[in-house]
Amino acid sequence: MKLKGMDKLREKLPGYPGRRIFLLPLRGTVGAILAYSFLILLDILPRLYPDIAFLNFLEPLLPVFGSLIIGALTVFLIAKIWKKREPLKEEFGNLAYQRVIPTGAIGVMLIPAVIFHAATSIRSLPPVPPVNPLTIEFSQSLLPLLGITGLLDIWIRFFLAGFFILVGILIIRSAVLTFGIDYMTVVYLYFPEESEMQEHEIYSVVRHPTYMAAIVLGGAAMFFRCSVYSMLIFIIGYLIFRVHLLREEAELIDRFGEGYREYKKKVPGLYVRPRDLRTFIRFLKPK
Repeated sequence: MKLKGMDKLREKLPGYPGRRIFLLPLRGTVGAILAYSFLILLDILPRLYPDIAFLNFLEPLLPVFGSLIIGALTVFLIAKIWKKREPLKEEFGNLAYQRVIPTGAIGVMLIPAVIFHAATSIRSLPPVPPVNPLTIEFSQSLLPLLGITGLLDIWIRFFLAGFFILVGILIIRSAVLTFGIDYMTVVYLYFPEESEMQEHEIYSVVRHPTYMAAIVLGGAAMFFRCSVYSMLIFIIGYLIFRVHLLREEAELIDRFGEGYREYKKKVPGLYVRPRDLRTFIRFLKPK
């Protein structure tokens, strides 16, 4: 089955004919693997050099510090899609989008690296146990503090993580089928004259359903571990989207004026209110 909007995307990427278009997600995937590898290496650095007292002291902070670095890099790379737009259009014309999308692909795919890091058991990483007891404490489930231990702890975390993964995947599936892969890859940003006003009912309950999907998947990672680390890394992931939305919604206000300001006041950006769940569930149903 051909994805909706794929022909439009291919049209804007003449340098990626046929199967070459898959080089873009491949490039993003390689970037995600490298980012996750960096995060893990930073986590275990004190274990590789246990004689360095300074690293031993810093060990509990490194998982959060590493996630902040990748989060900042994510914001920087995605922001280039917006910042470089006018200079690239002046220099390359209709090929500007093709010039910037490889950078955007890497930036977007760094987000899964942060999500997987939130789902990682920091205390269980090889080659040896953590050198600082705080690292172990911060990596353990917090549910025992509520009196939930043993298998019940594990089953609750697995159930919550599984539920959030399912919802996140369904949102992404529905977004692609409803709006098309061209909208998911922000073709409209470089070709606004070819964009269409989206009036789907999902926009009456959440402004950015695709970004909400990423937040939900981050929530799945957080609940999977339910640790101090997973919660802090989830917050970092959430802040990535909040910072990005400052730039994207400034663009939308420029395009749609005061009407979009009023829309922002009425509709949440990254969550659905309980009263709107029926509309949200309709969006998730198979088309």
